[in-house]
Amino acid sequence: MTPSHVVAARCALMTLPLVLVGCSGNADSARPTASSTPVSSASTSSAAPEQQAAAEAVALVQVYWQTVDQLYTDPSLSIDGLYDVAVDPEATSEAATLQAFRTSGYTQTGQSRVVSTTTGAVDLDSTGEAGDLPTVRVTACIDVTQVGATDTNGASVVAPDQAPYLVADMTIVNIAYPDPAAWRVSSAPNTQAQACPG
Repeated sequence: MTPSHVVAARCALMTLPLVLVGCSGNADSARPTASSTPVSSASTSSAAPEQQAAAEAVALVQVYWQTVDQLYTDPSLSIDGLYDVAVDPEATSEAATLQAFRTSGYTQTGQSRVVSTTTGAVDLDSTGEAGDLPTVRVTACIDVTQVGATDTNGASVVAPDQAPYLVADMTIVNIAYPDPAAWRVSSAPNTQAQACPG
């Protein structure tokens, strides 16, 4: 194992599979310039696309974490499955971390659970600079109390003091707007927490 793989695997162990996103991604690299449209009773029709986009992005949050769980618990699944729910830089970064995790002979046990989501800025304007996509920011709190990991001998490789929650600041983009199935996670930096915010 090369030094870079040791670092990736160590990051995976310290934060555990679902926290691996915290080891991947860059919180600043995909942070959009968001403009939020205030919702009022007089502008319900103009706010509807933002509300719909937010609902679709939140639905993807559930699918994203389920997909990540599956890829860490079943090493026979293709890493390419990440590209069904994520785009760069998140997809490539998470794929590299997942590969290092698998190469180390680790397997995730248990599943995570999305406890809460809070929608932030919604920016559906994609007429700006090249590569600017419709974006929704979502803060998700993930329960990882049931998530563990074992080595090839079945021994746990999880620190006993692992925090019970992750708080992920997710940037979700639509690669073919307004297609509701085209939302993808572009970044998902997270931190460990003892409780969900709020």
